Formats: sequence, structure tokens, C-alpha cells
Amino acid sequence: MTNILKQQLVDTKKATNVLITICIMIGAFVVPTFLAKIIPLGKYQQLVVGTIVNMSLILTALYTKGNIKTIAIATLPSASTILGGLLFGGMTLYTKTMLPAIWIGNFAFIILYKALYVSKKMKYPLVAILAMFVKVSIIYIGFMLMVNMVAVPDMVKQTLNISMGSTQAITATTGAILAGFIVQCQKSKKEK
Repeated sequence: MTNILKQQLVDTKKATNVLITICIMIGAFVVPTFLAKIIPLGKYQQLVVGTIVNMSLILTALYTKGNIKTIAIATLPSASTILGGLLFGGMTLYTKTMLPAIWIGNFAFIILYKALYVSKKMKYPLVAILAMFVKVSIIYIGFMLMVNMVAVPDMVKQTLNISMGSTQAITATTGAILAGFIVQCQKSKKEK
């Protein structure tokens, strides 16, 4: 697995790699923590933040290399969301118990893009569907374990059921579309 984490779609110079990593970290950490304070998005908050975060995770898989960067970026979004306390409001307490499942889901998401798209050169849409399915499955199984082990109020359970299920699938898909657009732009620019 360490070899997979060392691969990237485009080999970049160290300075470029650092710049790309900083931009991705902004998407993965700053957006979940501060976006709601800057632009109140109401009920669309998780959709917007989740899309940006998933795009950041995919770009991490494609354009960065290294174990520490990958682990940091896989864990930053959920840590940021918990710190900000804005996305889930009063449910933040329950989302804390979901952190391991979210981290594993994000890490699997990154690894699948690296292993299948970067390394094996599989078609991007197929990788996007497979990675989304695996990530959402891991997070949703974590949610199901949580509600069976911790007393969760029904209203919170219903909201998190959607947030950890269908909303995760939507944001992983829209994040993949945006990241795919960036990949295509980068390929077009390289061909010129």
C-alpha cells in the first residue's frame, strides 16, 4: 500500500507539489470549519461542504504523494467539521463517535482512486462509482453500528441516516464530477 500512496497522476516538482497540497488542505480543512461563518448556506451546507471535501480527497489521490499527506487530508475534513460545530450543530456530539468510520471511508476513497485510476489506469467514471460505493458503505455501516451501540434520539437518528447515507453518495458523486473536470482541464492543457 505504501507504493500506491507514493504514486500520483502527474509527477510534479516539489514546489508545485507543496502548492497543490496547500490548496487541497484548504479545501479539506478551512472550508468545513469556516464556510458557514462566511456564507450561510442553510440546509445546503452539507451538500456544498461535502462536495468540496470529496473533490479535495480525489485531488489528493491524483496529485499528491506520501503517507502523511494522505492520512492528514483523509482526517482533516471530519476533524474540521467537529471543531467548527456548524455542519451538524447539536448533532456534533453523535458525529464524534462516527469519526473512525469517516476516516476509514475517506482513506478508502483516496486509496481506490490511487490504486485504480492512477496505478491501474481504469476509466474515471468506473473508479468514481466504485470509490463512492465503498466510501458510503463504510460510513453508513459506521452509522448503523453507532445507533445500535449508543442511545441516539430519533430525530438525530433520522437526520444522520440521511447525512451518512444518501447525502454522502451525492457529495461523493458531485465531488467526483468537479475533480473529473479538473483532470480533463489539466489533460487538455498538457496536450497543448
